[in-house]
Amino acid sequence: VEWQGGLFDRGTWIESQAGWARTVVTGRARLGGLPVGVIAVETATVERTQPADPGMPDSSELTVPQAGQVWYPDSAAKTAAAMEEFGLEGLPLVVLANWRGFSGGQRDLFDGVLQAG
Repeated sequence: VEWQGGLFDRGTWIESQAGWARTVVTGRARLGGLPVGVIAVETATVERTQPADPGMPDSSELTVPQAGQVWYPDSAAKTAAAMEEFGLEGLPLVVLANWRGFSGGQRDLFDGVLQAG
């Protein structure tokens, strides 16, 4: 993710867990010299790759679009994990919240979107 300057101290943004649950952006930065943990929303639609099931010979890899501003099971878990991590590190948390809410699809509910977040 290319972070635009203006909110955090120049050159201090370090994204973490970038390849996972891309509808949420997490990382660390400095704000007025103070180290902080950051959780932000991705507003663009992203694609998630679902690998083929090795136990099912006829399965294949799928590319699943995920709308921006929505928590899916993976992004809800990433948000919770980042909050826990930043808490253990004693970092103040900055949340740039612009979410529409949790995905309410049957598959996402079955996959535990509410339990993860």
